[in-house]
Amino acid sequence: MSDRPVPHRVRRTGQKLARAMRRLAPARWYASMPHPGLAGALGRFATANSDIHDHLGTIFFEAVAASPRLIVELGTRGGVSTRALLAAAEVTGAQVLSVDIADCSAVDLPAALRARWTFVQADDVAFARAPFEQFCASRGLPPSPEVIFIDTSHEYEHTRAELAAWMPRLATPGVMLFHDTHMGKGWRRTLSGKAEPGGNGTRGVIQAIEEVFGRRWDETTYFADAACGYVVSHVPWSSGFTVLRKVPAPPAPGTPGGVSPAG
Repeated sequence: MSDRPVPHRVRRTGQKLARAMRRLAPARWYASMPHPGLAGALGRFATANSDIHDHLGTIFFEAVAASPRLIVELGTRGGVSTRALLAAAEVTGAQVLSVDIADCSAVDLPAALRARWTFVQADDVAFARAPFEQFCASRGLPPSPEVIFIDTSHEYEHTRAELAAWMPRLATPGVMLFHDTHMGKGWRRTLSGKAEPGGNGTRGVIQAIEEVFGRRWDETTYFADAACGYVVSHVPWSSGFTVLRKVPAPPAPGTPGGVSPAG
């Protein structure tokens, strides 16, 4: 490669061309589902337009990466995220427990995946106590799910209660996933750059999470953080998606794998 500087005129021409290309063909990205199990589980929802669509791959990835025995979904509604979690459960051999205040037992799910799924109609905060322990005991599972996905009321007080009830239940290592952590002000932007009506302008979910970590984040941006034994990541598009990954404590100095103090 030549070390000669690029002539000013050539550089200016290149800059103008780049600006023109950005105007004519703005950068756009799209979520795809290359894993056949995920694509099959999603079916028609693999290409359907919804605020959760851009995050289905992340849900699948995080759930598989956690190597779970038990996945807990709080908030089921139409079952789109349930399908992604069931696809992950099929890979890892896990069970999926969905809890919703409304009756979602008849939600449309692939018949082949229903054997891994249990639905409970209940208040998700109240269920986190003795009923959850009883559920796990009846199945020979520890009451410590490796994956917890929350997409419920999006209200601040309710999210605070969910965090207080379910964070102590999370296994180590484990991961909590939250949708609707960037609720916008009447509009939302998808991964492809398309702007759509949506969001209620509140910070209910992200504010409740901030309080746990003693942080104040800008949910309109992509960010990563580490605090209180968790690694946090957030993307702002499609109503926002936040991942709280609980990590094991580092070995103490002087123990196997730890760093001995200098002496």
